[in-house]
Amino acid sequence: MKTKCFWVYVLVLITLFVTGCDKKTNEQKQSTISVFGTGTVSVQPDVIQMSITLRNVAQTTKKAQEEVSKMVRQVLKILKDANIEDKYINTASLNFSSEYDYYSNRRTLIGQKAEQRITFSIEGINDDSEKASGIIDQLIQINGIELNQVNYSVKNTSEYYIKSRELAYEKAVEKATQYAQLSNLKLIKVLSISDQGMSQVSPMNNKFSRNMAMGDELYAAADTSTTIPIGELEISTTISAVFLLR
Repeated sequence: MKTKCFWVYVLVLITLFVTGCDKKTNEQKQSTISVFGTGTVSVQPDVIQMSITLRNVAQTTKKAQEEVSKMVRQVLKILKDANIEDKYINTASLNFSSEYDYYSNRRTLIGQKAEQRITFSIEGINDDSEKASGIIDQLIQINGIELNQVNYSVKNTSEYYIKSRELAYEKAVEKATQYAQLSNLKLIKVLSISDQGMSQVSPMNNKFSRNMAMGDELYAAADTSTTIPIGELEISTTISAVFLLR
């Protein structure tokens, strides 16, 4: 009786093994296609991030630091008067070093340098287009200040990324369908989707820089105030999708 049960068990294992092999063979015979899809949404930025550096060279580090601190207090007052909250203002770096002059392969000590970099964000720029310009106009009156970087972003990006993911999937389906038709096959279903990442790109920044360098009259203001074209921000999502064909 035990021998009979043993052979029944072995027969079941053999059947399962053969069935598994057949299933694997069928899967290997299936045609699939892997494609990428990118969805991009253009949106008006509502936040601008700026980075400024305050620098001073003096005979002593203490004197240089005191002068930079005065500059920092001026900056903070300007930002406070513009209703920029403290949580949006940060010290990115604070450095002290010796300043040298190099001439004829000789190094001459000029003095001690203090340098502080501050970053801050301005919200609601789409509702008040002159707010950022007004802040810059006041900041550049501080001698020794440098404006290092200007970036645009959107405060709430959730809905835009949802839309970009939808567009990315539609692009992937469109591309896979075309390849299937070219191969005389038909798209059956999606087997897997992999998110390749998301990004925010502001292509208008480079355009703005080029136009200013070329002296484009479009940005030549009638007065001396700063003009900042905002442009549009591109929010993108890229996916990789594998589809079953037949």
